[in-house]
Amino acid sequence: MDNETISAKALLEKTGISILDAARIVRNILDNLPKNSSISPIQFCSKLIESGKRHIRSVEKSPADALHEYVVYKSAYLRPDSIRDIKYIGNRLLKSYPSFASKNFSELSPSDCETWLSETFSSPNQFNKARTMLHGLFAFAIRRNWCESNPLALVQKKRIVEKEIKPLTLLQTRKLATTASKDKNCSAAVALLIWAGIRPGEVTRLRWSDIDLEEDFIKVRSPCSKTGGVRHVEICPALKRFLANLVCPPETPLCPANWKSRWEKIRKESGFSELWVQDVLRHTYASYHAKYYKNLPRLQLNMGHRNLSLLRSRYVNMAGLSQKNAKAFFLESPNAR
Repeated sequence: MDNETISAKALLEKTGISILDAARIVRNILDNLPKNSSISPIQFCSKLIESGKRHIRSVEKSPADALHEYVVYKSAYLRPDSIRDIKYIGNRLLKSYPSFASKNFSELSPSDCETWLSETFSSPNQFNKARTMLHGLFAFAIRRNWCESNPLALVQKKRIVEKEIKPLTLLQTRKLATTASKDKNCSAAVALLIWAGIRPGEVTRLRWSDIDLEEDFIKVRSPCSKTGGVRHVEICPALKRFLANLVCPPETPLCPANWKSRWEKIRKESGFSELWVQDVLRHTYASYHAKYYKNLPRLQLNMGHRNLSLLRSRYVNMAGLSQKNAKAFFLESPNAR
C-alpha cells in the first residue's frame, strides 16, 4: 500500500466513508466542472465546499413551527384585526396541506407555495391576500436564517376582474342618513361613510377628537388608517351641517358598542336588507366627488390612495350621475336629530 493510500485512509478514519466513497463524491463534484474552466479541479472542489458551508443552517424550521413566533413578532406593531387575518390565513394553510406546513422553509419551492395557496384559497382575492401573508412569513424566516430566499417572489398574483359598483342615488344616501339619525350614537359614523368616503374599518377606529369642525377636516391617524399613513379628509358642507348637533366628548368613539349589528339594522330599515355591496359608500363618495369637483388629485388625498390609477380603474363611476345631484350631495343634507 503506497503512502498516499495510507494517508487517505488515516484522514477518513472514523468518518464511515471509504476511499472509494470519497472518490465517488469527488467525481460527482467534478462532473459539474464547466468545460474550459480556468480553475483547477481541486480549486473547484474547494469552491463548491465553501459554497455549501454557507448554505448549511444551524437551525431549520417549518411554517407550522414558526407561525406562532411570527404572530407574536407582528403583534408588536399591527392592529388586532390584522393579527386576526394572519392567524386565520396561517391556520387555513396549516390544515389544508400538513405535508407542506411541516417542511422546512428551505425545502419549499415556488411551485410548492403556488400549489399550497391555490389548493387552500379558491378566489383570486383570497389567493392574493394569502400570498401576501405567506410572503411576509418567508421574509421573517430569512431574517431568522431559516432559508436563503423567498419563493413567493416567483409566485404571481392572481388577476382580479373588478366588478362595476354602481353608486347609490342621492335619494338612497339621504334615506340612509335619515334612518341613521334615529340612532344618535351611530349618526356620525354613517355620515362619515357617506360624505367623507372613509373606509368602514377606519371609521370603527376614529374618535370625536379626530373631527375638526372649525378647520373642516377629519384626521385619519396612523393607527386608524388602513395603509398606516396619516391623512386629512375634508368635511363638505353637507357633512358639517349633519355633524353640527352631534358633537360628543373628544375621546368618545364614533362607533358605539354593537356597531356592526346596529349598522346592519340601519341598512335594513333603509331598504338595503339584501342589496348591500361592500364599500359601496366609498365608491359613491368618489363618484359624486369626481362629478362635482372634477379634481382627481384632491379626491386622491381624501381617499388615501398612493396614486390616481386605482381611482380611475375602480372607484370613479359617474354613469347616470348628474351635476345637479352631485352638487346637492355635497352641499345639502338631511338634518340630524
